[in-house]
Amino acid sequence: MSPLTERENVQKVYNGEMPEWVPLPEKAFAMVMPFAYMTGGGPSAGGPPPERVPGAITYNILKTPHMIPPDPNIGPMPIPGDPQVKDITRWREYMDFPFPNPHDLDWSMDREMAKNVDHDTRYVQGMVGGAAFAGAPYNAMVDIMGHEGASIALLDDDQKEFWHELCGYLTDLEVGVIEMMGEIYHPDVICTCDDLSNAHSLFMSPDTYREMIKPYQKRIVQAIIDVGAIPELHCCGKGDLLVDDWYEIGIRAWNPAQVFNDLEGVKAKYGRSFVLSGGYDSQSKINTYGAKEADVRASIRESFAKYAPGGGYIFSTSGMALAHELGPEHMGWISDEAQKCSLEAYK
Repeated sequence: MSPLTERENVQKVYNGEMPEWVPLPEKAFAMVMPFAYMTGGGPSAGGPPPERVPGAITYNILKTPHMIPPDPNIGPMPIPGDPQVKDITRWREYMDFPFPNPHDLDWSMDREMAKNVDHDTRYVQGMVGGAAFAGAPYNAMVDIMGHEGASIALLDDDQKEFWHELCGYLTDLEVGVIEMMGEIYHPDVICTCDDLSNAHSLFMSPDTYREMIKPYQKRIVQAIIDVGAIPELHCCGKGDLLVDDWYEIGIRAWNPAQVFNDLEGVKAKYGRSFVLSGGYDSQSKINTYGAKEADVRASIRESFAKYAPGGGYIFSTSGMALAHELGPEHMGWISDEAQKCSLEAYK
């Protein structure tokens, strides 16, 4: 029997089967993103964004201003204290509405890039949603209104109808992007990005999530299913209280699945039917400059020991280990130990 490719092995994980080794994203995936959308409309709309200069102001496709931070690993961030929409009841006055139709953008650059995507040996993962893509639901609302404005709009009965109105249009945008990515890239899995929590708790109660956010996530997930891809959610922080809701609407994988969540409880309940991609202890001393090699390697081994048994697991730092902070030697320890554990986990 010929050996499995990285694609075939990680496909087993997403299909709920037992893989031969624990996949590592940098080896298993070919990642694609909607560049026509990210660059404000594609080549005919001006091409790639300007060079990243800390402090510079850039604008996404919704004309939301962002500032380039000093940290090269962090994307453009909303300007502190100056949200685009200062009163959600008048959001149309602050925004350039109607919003662009993703189907009408210039996708020629994406079509050229799609010709070189490796569908033979890599699992193709599309990334959509979140502030970086001006998608819906929660991160886009925070991007437009700030955490304070978005939090008030979630709870104030006089503002809720406007939340639903704006969030509905933002969801339309993301659904359109998903449809175009399905047509152009034919991804195997599409990850919608929406951070709903910090390291300790959700940004809202589960009931508020179910009323104000879940219906829009459900539409997005259905769009992913409709283009023939597996729905995955990127949600940083402690989101384990929502896993049942995510599973109900069709989400079948979660990253970065950080270790302060009850990941073992999720595995016990869902087995291989819900993929955990993460397990890196980003909040501990191993993710700091000056950490000892022995501690770093021991922590990686501990993650594999906890989360790999039974399958349904992909080890990933999901960007939580920042090379410019830790240094190449430190990153090498993580990579080397993860590769060893990946191959040994199921022997």
